[in-house]
Formats: sequence, structure tokens, C-alpha cells
Amino acid sequence: MLADDLMIYLKTTDTCQLNCDHCFTNGKNGKKGWFDTVKVIDFFNRLHDYKSEFPKGGNISFHGGEPMLAPPEKMFEVWNGVKHLWPNIWWSVQTNLTYPLIPKKVAVFEEICNKNWGTSWDKGIRWPDINQELLWEHNVKEMTQAGHEITVMISISKAITEMEPIEILDKMAALGIEHVNFERLTHNGNANLNPHLFATNKELDAWFVKMWDQSAEYKTYEYIDNNFFDSILTSLVYRTHSGCRCRGCEQKIFTLNADGTIGGCPNAAVENTYGTLDDDIETLINSPGRACSIQDEIIRHPLCYTCPVFDICNGDCHQLSWQGSTCAAPKSLMIRLKEEENIPLYKKFLGDFMGQE
Repeated sequence: MLADDLMIYLKTTDTCQLNCDHCFTNGKNGKKGWFDTVKVIDFFNRLHDYKSEFPKGGNISFHGGEPMLAPPEKMFEVWNGVKHLWPNIWWSVQTNLTYPLIPKKVAVFEEICNKNWGTSWDKGIRWPDINQELLWEHNVKEMTQAGHEITVMISISKAITEMEPIEILDKMAALGIEHVNFERLTHNGNANLNPHLFATNKELDAWFVKMWDQSAEYKTYEYIDNNFFDSILTSLVYRTHSGCRCRGCEQKIFTLNADGTIGGCPNAAVENTYGTLDDDIETLINSPGRACSIQDEIIRHPLCYTCPVFDICNGDCHQLSWQGSTCAAPKSLMIRLKEEENIPLYKKFLGDFMGQE
């Protein structure tokens, strides 16, 4: 079973120069070494032989660990060996951007990513040294001023829920950022060792309402796109379920770990692998581990089926943990948005985005 769109998280390494407490890939304690470019290119060619077209397109994202620790030449080798297979699939990088921007690294962003890629920002858990955060801010400004369209991923720790949402959105906009997305923490990797980082589901629920109220009041849609809102509003306006809310991730996502093992969702791909780059594609696609991951995602919590916003939420991301009868979804916000049904306002937030199944 393969979806009509493809998402590949291509890890150049499983380690990192940082050691974030919430990292789902174990930070600097991840396995050392680079990906095998020859095996990766061979895998993609065999996948193409198996499915030559993905009508809905997709994305191949260099990931990690910190992907930009790898020699850029290796990244270009894979890109040049694979990009012709599916011309409608775009390439990107998800990087911590905490390093000097030497020309070879900038070339990856410009040529492979076509100036469209992602980085991350977190409150108090990413950079132990203020100079590292200042370097990140300097790099972001330099790249946005050079015309790069950057999406910043923000992990919602307890510390984030103690901040005013507008403060975060305005900080990102001041750096020239065009898109932000807010991720909830999952119990993987380093995060399992640091339960104090997690906000409760009730705290998350209240914070999402606050973020909506402040965003509407200050008309943030005029200067920054909030992907987290997009994935909710497309369900209200266009009846689609976007992003992790599609409940079809495990059917279209493969994470190629740098050691050659393969899993699904990148959050769990370190500890939950079901194949290797050497596997026959048919064997990989039909592996019991992958089938179990697909089944786990399809089956919702029993309380989902009686929820008044199940049609919008769709059960949310299957990696998120319930706390008793309280889910991690922005339920209160969804109920309000559904009741108010302010479609003109929702379309202002969405812009041209209509969602993707």
C-alpha cells in the first residue's frame, strides 16, 4: 500500500552538534557517521521501478540529527542521482542552522531546496549558550534577506505555553520568517528523559485558544502564515484534513535512517524500524512492522467517535498522548471555530492554501 503522495525523511546522519532535551532522535547521542549515498540512490531507483508516479507530488527532506553536518557533496550526490525520478516532488532541509554559513552549505539551500526550507526555534531547550541563539538569529536574518522562504518549527514545551503567543509570532516575523508551525512534543528519544518539558493537554488546549484570539486581534495573517491554524481551517473551509491530521502519514512516509534502517514517522523511526535500504521494495511495503504502524494510525481513540469536532479533527496526530479522557488536540478552539463559522476570516488566515489530503 502506497499513497499517491510521497514523503521521505532522508537522514544524512543520526547525530547532532546540539543536544536538545526534547529531541526525538537522541541529539548528540545518536549514532555517528553519514548515510550511504550509493545505497540511498539505489533505493530510490528501485522505489521508482515499483511506483513511477506520485500524482499528488510530495517532498524529500534532508533530516537528522543535524543534516548539515554531513559534507554537502554527499547531499548533492544524492540529489543529482534522484531528482529526475519524480520531477513533481520538491526537496528541502530541516536544520538547526547553528553553524557558520559557508558557501557549500548555502548552495544546498539555494540549489537543492530552491530557497525553501525549514529550521527550528524553542524556548530555553535548544541552545545552552546565548551566542548560539544569536548565531541562529543572524543566520536566519541573512538568509531571509537573501530571499529564502523559511518555515520555523516551534516545539510547544511547557515554557512556550507560559509565553504570550503574539510575542513568539512577532519575534519570528521580525526575523523575516514567512511561515511558522507549532509541534506538540511526543514521547520519543530525549523527550522521554525530560517529562518536565511537557505541558498538560489542558494547558495546550487553553494556549491554542489564546493564540487564535491574539492572532485574530492583531491580524497576524497579514504578515506571517501559521501552518498550525492552516491544518485546522482547511477542514472547516474545504473539508480536507491536512498535515498530521490526515491520519494517512504511515502510508506515505518513509524515514531513511543514516544507518540504513527504515521506519515511518520520523518521531518514532529510531526505535520503530521495519526494514532496511537493502530490502526488496515489495518486501518493505508489505512488512508486518509497516502494516502495524498503518493500523495504529488508522484506529482512533474510542472517545474520538463521539467528539463534536471529529469531522474537523479526524483524531489528530496518532503519535500524541491522551491524558485520561483529555486528548492533545486543540478541541476548545475547534469547537469555537465550528460554532462561529466565520469563513471569510478563516480564508484570510489560509490565503491560497486549500489543504492536502
